Amino acid sequence: MNLAITPENAALNARLEELHTRFLESFTRHKYMVEDESPILTALYLEELGRLQLVLLEKQTEVSRLKMKIAMIHAVLNRNEKPDLQRIDREIHQKLDGYYREIAERSSQLDAASKMLGSLLSEEEAKKLKEVFYVLCRRLHPDLNPQQTTQEVDLFIKVKAAYDLQQLDELQRILLYLDMRESSDFTSQVTDEKQQRIEHLERSIAGMKEKMSQLESAFPFTMRALLGDEAALAEKKAEIQSFIQSQEEEIVKQQTILDIIVHE
Repeated sequence: MNLAITPENAALNARLEELHTRFLESFTRHKYMVEDESPILTALYLEELGRLQLVLLEKQTEVSRLKMKIAMIHAVLNRNEKPDLQRIDREIHQKLDGYYREIAERSSQLDAASKMLGSLLSEEEAKKLKEVFYVLCRRLHPDLNPQQTTQEVDLFIKVKAAYDLQQLDELQRILLYLDMRESSDFTSQVTDEKQQRIEHLERSIAGMKEKMSQLESAFPFTMRALLGDEAALAEKKAEIQSFIQSQEEEIVKQQTILDIIVHE
């Protein structure tokens, strides 16, 4: 038997409906930030600035190598000994091994970024993916459906996996399956249950808002404005290129010094 729709019940039902909507918006937004926007922003940053920064790191490492070699040769000469250039080169390589590994890692990240940006869904497909995911979350998310069966829990895991893999067809198949079943109805819950659900959803929403705020203040989200500003991006590129040029000039200078020392 359905409960009488008293003013109190009506108010609780309205509040629950509002919180359901807000929770879904927060949940899907947070998931999008973590699993879609963050990788895309990182990839865009690497594409726009990462290659220049990699070149700069390579130049800086070469300057360090030349300076270390000059210093080590001087130390040997000051002892009136003949420098073993091969041994010195091996020692320097060991000392700079961390930089060389970082260069290789950044190069790999750049390749991965290019591959990712080349395999993104179209704007229409991405929009449809998010729409279907939103609907499925409303039907299957455990915070909105506390009386879930084991089968429904497993189904929600499949939904999240399909979304992460951008499998729109799989999400649509799951939705079609659910359309044949009756969705849960929170209006049949008693007053105490509704109040508990309200408090739980309020805490969940507040927690996700805090997480999103933390994301916004960290990389790569702090780069969003820069990546969207062509003038600022061009200025940043010019700045890095200027640093690269100065390092190239330093390389020429240190190499000249090294050549003089070696051939004395």
